[in-house]
Amino acid sequence: MPPIPIRVGIVGLGLVSTAHLKGYRTHPRAEVAAVCDLDRDRAVRFAAEHGIGAGQPSAGVYTDYATMLAEADLDMVDIATPTYLHAPMTQQAAEAGLHVHCEKPFCRTVGEGLRACEAARRHGVILGVGETYVFLTSHRKARELIEAGEIGRPRQVRQRHGAWLERSTPRIPTGPADRTWRIDGARSGGGDYPWIFDHAVHFYASAEYFMLDTPIASVHAVAARQAQASEAAAGHGAPNGGRGAAHDPYRAAEVDIPIITWTYEDAACQGVWMRAERLNGTYDHYCGFSTVIIGESGMIEVLGEGGHNLMWEGRQVHLVLHRQGKESVAFRFDEGGDDVWQSDIAYYSQGHVNQVHALVDAILAGEKAPYAGEDGVRAVRCTLATIRSAREDRVVRVDEVGEGWRAY
Repeated sequence: MPPIPIRVGIVGLGLVSTAHLKGYRTHPRAEVAAVCDLDRDRAVRFAAEHGIGAGQPSAGVYTDYATMLAEADLDMVDIATPTYLHAPMTQQAAEAGLHVHCEKPFCRTVGEGLRACEAARRHGVILGVGETYVFLTSHRKARELIEAGEIGRPRQVRQRHGAWLERSTPRIPTGPADRTWRIDGARSGGGDYPWIFDHAVHFYASAEYFMLDTPIASVHAVAARQAQASEAAAGHGAPNGGRGAAHDPYRAAEVDIPIITWTYEDAACQGVWMRAERLNGTYDHYCGFSTVIIGESGMIEVLGEGGHNLMWEGRQVHLVLHRQGKESVAFRFDEGGDDVWQSDIAYYSQGHVNQVHALVDAILAGEKAPYAGEDGVRAVRCTLATIRSAREDRVVRVDEVGEGWRAY
């Protein structure tokens, strides 16, 4: 008799749902048994296209989350809804006795995230947060090299953010046309800084990952006013009229955070993130997300989401290891390229596939999620400290952000 699969229900059929689906469908012990979306036509199409519901019309299709939790025969839910629904839906699923895979940012306040984590513990379910940056093949290789001592003790993380350039035709659906929740202060969770709130959780998760899980202690954000930026940021000649990706609603904002610095709880370690792309009217030859990790005896350059233009000996590479007194070594990770970005780094979808597989394996083994709810809360706390720093123009300790502090 074949092993019984983990039956999953996906709620929210936007951009990441197809990437998550690939993860479940390529795992030998997982099966997507139900989908839920407010748009019934979208849910029916998604189910039919991917053979969900045993081929019966509308079987396994829901438009109400509570109904799916109550009626579908599930072991786990995958929450891919807008941010303001993440923690409440996680808590509902936990109280229904279901394991959870929840997209990032996990919560809008520390308190709501901790309540969801407590519900998971109380009901004995495993809760994982979809922090894909720690599951990218390139990032995992960097971590492997650091753990092996190839650069000595890591001391500094330098992140840079260039433009995410889209494929002319995405290979997966990029979601519904109405994505205005992403720029709404309350629904996004970010107040005046929705872009930062949506994305900085990635930056902090990877910053701690590359520093071998040393927690970040304090942050200092450099705020900029739109009047200080170039005309390109205001939409005069910038690609997409000063927008980010065509499938998202971001535009050059009146306030921006182009630079963030931080210290770790180990006082010998520091980090910095710098943004130069069309949304803040600047240009960086390096596309997407990239990181340099500086150690005591070497350094690593590595590409992340949307990454491109890391050159070594005249060719595009994805990671370069430099060591004192030794030859440098370059790596490529050819996984079919990205489904959305012009990049060989497969954030969509291989990164999400890695993430889903890791969580399913943890559930099967009865182990803690490799990136758990508490980890997601911590990344949000660091992000809220960043917004508070930008507002108050000072260094903010991460532990200053209490359970009720919010950006909106």
